[in-house]
Amino acid sequence: MWFGCAMPYLNAKMRVPLISLSLVLLLFSCAEESELERTRSLANEGGAIAQYNLGVINDYGKGVPQDYKNAVKWYRMAAEQGYALAQYNLGAMYAKGDGVPQDYKNAEKWYRMAAGQGNAIAQYNLGAMYDKGEGVIQDYKEAVKWYRMSAEQGHAPASYNLGVSYDIGEGVPQDYKEAYAWFSVAKVNGMEFAEENLGIIKKKMTKEQIADAMSLATEIQKRIKANKKD
Repeated sequence: MWFGCAMPYLNAKMRVPLISLSLVLLLFSCAEESELERTRSLANEGGAIAQYNLGVINDYGKGVPQDYKNAVKWYRMAAEQGYALAQYNLGAMYAKGDGVPQDYKNAEKWYRMAAGQGNAIAQYNLGAMYDKGEGVIQDYKEAVKWYRMSAEQGHAPASYNLGVSYDIGEGVPQDYKEAYAWFSVAKVNGMEFAEENLGIIKKKMTKEQIADAMSLATEIQKRIKANKKD
């Protein structure tokens, strides 16, 4: 999920912000006390999924009082075993300062680990950190690299920000066809306010360029579907 107001098109850097909310993904119900105890038992035995689930339970107060420090404890245990979702959530905790002092460098570290395993939201967040220079040296080319990896998995905010990069020529050569294509992909994947960007950028393009951009958007969508099947 992403947060922030729907942002209009501007001839300036206007991107979707860093996603810093933890991802909720309980792999089995822990609503009943017996299930909660079973989860604790599995977590104490070293089960990474159970440790992750306990992190989520404490993070969101599902059946227990909300406790960010305990959430961080369990996320860390799962993350150190290489569990990508826990790595992402631990990065999010550092980015927000929930249960730990806010620390963008540690957020970047854990996002990078999750991103290396193909987590699209972590890839997007790395892009946003390079875009803003939070926890890393600002580097627009590196931002585009991570946005693209996330966008190729169908992550709409990454597609939108990649469109912005192409529109203003930041981190990549300015290319209205690419910008139009990525805004189109963002809209198809749920970012309705990209429609406003499409309407404005269309005025800068010829009919032939628009047709080429629409064909490119179709090709990108095919790649995304293929990536999801893989």
